[in-house]
Amino acid sequence: MADGIFISPFATPRVAQPRNPSGSELKDAISAVGGEVIFDVATHAALLPTTDRVDFYDTWELWGPDGPVLDTPARQLQHVERVFERQSALGVPLLAPTVTVTSLDDSSSQIAIGVATVAAGLAKHSWQTLVGTRAFWRSDYRLDEYVGRLAALRSPTWVVTVANEMVMNHEPDLADVEAFSGLLRTIHSLSERSRVILTNADFAGLLGVAAGADTIGTGWDRSMRTFDPQAFHVSSDAGPRIPASYVTQGALSAVLRRDTADAIERWNPTVAQAVRGGPMPPSEQAEREHHMRALRETALSVAAIRDRVDRIARLREHYEAAGRNFDLLIANVQPFVKASDKATWQAQQLTTLESYAVAEGLWRI
Repeated sequence: MADGIFISPFATPRVAQPRNPSGSELKDAISAVGGEVIFDVATHAALLPTTDRVDFYDTWELWGPDGPVLDTPARQLQHVERVFERQSALGVPLLAPTVTVTSLDDSSSQIAIGVATVAAGLAKHSWQTLVGTRAFWRSDYRLDEYVGRLAALRSPTWVVTVANEMVMNHEPDLADVEAFSGLLRTIHSLSERSRVILTNADFAGLLGVAAGADTIGTGWDRSMRTFDPQAFHVSSDAGPRIPASYVTQGALSAVLRRDTADAIERWNPTVAQAVRGGPMPPSEQAEREHHMRALRETALSVAAIRDRVDRIARLREHYEAAGRNFDLLIANVQPFVKASDKATWQAQQLTTLESYAVAEGLWRI
């Protein structure tokens, strides 16, 4: 598992501004401590109809004279060339942009193929990006055929993202088991010959690691842990807001409200520490560090296993243990810990893992 950052043009300016270092300054700072740096221009986010948080984004000048349009090979070439120029200037891997594939029956799937092909033609060993909605990941055998066309480009690395239409409370939503099984099947397929990075995934990304991804994306802020369209939109509510406080429960691979963590602590401090995976974080900064550590430790425990069947078995054990801990807490710390928490953070994940693994003949009976 690589440690590093994605630089986003939405969060980082090309030219330094007060309290906001430039992309090159940020890249140099992370590289100096041995971190991996990837500049993802997030074209799929820029093309969302609701995106208007573009103050920093526009400084990168990523589009040709026709603006943000990718409907012809010439326009695709203009965009990819500018993206590669910016990435080359930063000294980071060439990562092709893409559009969100919403369906295999509309133009988005063909535009994504077109952009990827242009990028591969410009730079044979460029990295590629695949972003899709649940409807795309739910395309069954047609998804496999489409991914086969992409895999034929022989990119050394694929950066994969699930594009959510809506995110509720920055929590994972894996209720669409068919879609997420398709995602895992895709990661499995691509990882046969390429490195796979699953972005904006956080604890849900553990499933991707079991399927073959070597890196999962998260963030210090909860809004970075899923792909949320609202993250690229300027809120009309300019008033001050005090965000709720949360505490990561490492043994559950869950993030619960701080008042819930306090209730678990009052009930049984020994169990509370074991479930958290460490002492209670005294501050938001300490919680961010605790979260990153808990996620990294669990991900590494799965990724360190070479055999895919064994990786899946390891993650299954983790989820089954989390389920038992959730049952204990639900029985003793009501109404703070609820059955819906277990469904959100454990049951859907285990169901998805089983669905994918059984279909691929990787589930141990």
